[in-house]
Parts: sequence; C-alpha cells; structure tokens
Amino acid sequence: MRYSNIAGTSLTPSVIGLGTGDFGTALDKESCFALLDRYVELGGNLIDTAHVYGAWVPGGDGASETMIGQWLQERGTRDQVLLSTKGAHPPMSDLSQKRLDVESIRSDLSESLERLQTDVIDLYWVHRDDPERSVESIMDALHEQVSSGRVRNIGASNWTSERIDAANRYARETGLAPFIGSQPHWNLASLNPVLPGDLVAIDERERQWYADTADVAIFAYSAQASGFFSGRYGRVFKPEGGRADSVIGMYANDESYRRLDRVQSLAANLGVTGSQIALAYLTSQPFPVVALIGANKLNYLEDSCQAGELVLTPEQLRYLESGQ
Repeated sequence: MRYSNIAGTSLTPSVIGLGTGDFGTALDKESCFALLDRYVELGGNLIDTAHVYGAWVPGGDGASETMIGQWLQERGTRDQVLLSTKGAHPPMSDLSQKRLDVESIRSDLSESLERLQTDVIDLYWVHRDDPERSVESIMDALHEQVSSGRVRNIGASNWTSERIDAANRYARETGLAPFIGSQPHWNLASLNPVLPGDLVAIDERERQWYADTADVAIFAYSAQASGFFSGRYGRVFKPEGGRADSVIGMYANDESYRRLDRVQSLAANLGVTGSQIALAYLTSQPFPVVALIGANKLNYLEDSCQAGELVLTPEQLRYLESGQ
C-alpha cells in the first residue's frame, strides 16, 4: 500500500481509504469487523465515516460511527488509523435545511466523538456547503474545534474550488486552520448531469485548480463509479437489482463506455482488474489523491487494496481519458 503526504500536516493516509456508509445498517458487526481487520492488515489506515451515515435507515442514526467506535475499543487500534468523519449535514427529513452554524458543528462533533469513543478526530469535514453563509463564519467555527484539541485537521466535502479557495485565503490572512482536503465526487467515468445541486463533482476546470494548488488534497468518493469498471457493466448488458439502475443512470453514455473499453484493455495488458485500473487512475494523478472505496465484501476489499500498489504513467492516464 502506498501512502500520501498531505501538505502542511503530519497526515500520511493510505491512497486507498475505507468508506463506511453501510456499516451498522446493511452490514452487521461481524462483517464490519472483518472488513476493518482486513483493511488494516493490507496496509490501509484511513477510515472515513460521517455523523449522518445510517440516518437513512429507521433507527440507524449514528450506526456507522458507533460500529467503528466499537471496533476501535475492542481491537485497541485507535493509534493505527486515521479517523475521518463529517458533520453539519442537512437533516434527512429536510435536505434543504443548512446546518453550518457554530452550534450545529459543535453538537455534531460532540456526538461523533462519543460514538467513535475517541477524544480527537484526525480529519474533520463539513459535509455540505451553504453558499449563502460566509466562509469566514464557517472557518471561525471550525477553528474553534481545532483550538480545543478535538480536531487535528479540517476538510470540505462537496465544496467548489472557489469556496475552498476563499476559505483558505481567509484562514491564511487570520492565522486559522485551513482546509487541507476536499471530498468531491470523482471517478474515471463520464458523469451524466444527475447529481443533486448540493453535490460537487470534479470536472476539468476543478481538476486544474487542484493541480495548480499544492496544499489541498482530494479524497474522492464514488471512486469506483459504484462498480461500473468491475466487468459487470457493458453496452449491451448490465446487472439487475441493487444499485444497477442508479449506476446506469449516472454513467451510461458513449464516453463512459469508451473509457470502459480502454480500462479493460489496459487491465488485460497489466494483468490487473478493471476496478484496480479505475482506482489507480485517481491515485496516480500528479497531486495528492486518496480514493475512498465502499467495499462490502472481503474479496472486493482485497481487490481494491491491491490498487494501492499500482502506479500508472502519464501516458497511461492520457490513454484512459482520451485514447491517445
């Protein structure tokens, strides 16, 4: 497993991070513990969760964080991992309601710390943006938590580069903690215009900003395009049930299928899987990128973590993008 160095911090996350959205709901304790144990055995060290994970299931509030907290205590592994969690998400009952005020940030963090059974979060994210709220007020609220010692580093999930840039300019000018990471939707597929308006996906303009900015790393979610490059999808066939309809709705287009063809060709040449190529496309960028995976089976986890050793050349990256 390779590791990234995040500018301005002591963080060295593995290039493959483990997303835990289904922990404690779709996945029971035995399955979660097996995945976490194996992930650490394979060299992974970044566990990504959120205050809101599980809230979409009746009685599931805090399920993911609570499960991870149990694992940390029972295994005694807190010092072996980097804990990444997110807060200030809108309530599931009203996603239009913004929660980036001081009290919501403080309250969510307190609950996350209790669930995770720890006294500090290595990387704390605001889960959504509110463009009508000033970046100054948000950064002041987050810096309060850094100064208190409850948070070591901060990041922005689903924020545009313009807002991150404005927030970090303010942080530099006032001596506050800056955003050191960004969590956008990003993978090799060509995304259809179906994302809700408050989610942010990487396009060419956004990617160029990160390439030009040395101090904000990307922690990409949906890094595997929900299995689009796994071999289960194609122009004339697709799986049925589960998330297949959502995957097709998001990524089924001519450009995605051309990229899928190139992924399969390069994977065959290198003797790896298509999913590993898709992950390595992200982690081989000329700026720090951590690919967040959502593996719910051990064989998927092991396949994905093998991508942590794979480095693609600039020529291979260009081939995957354009065929040239």
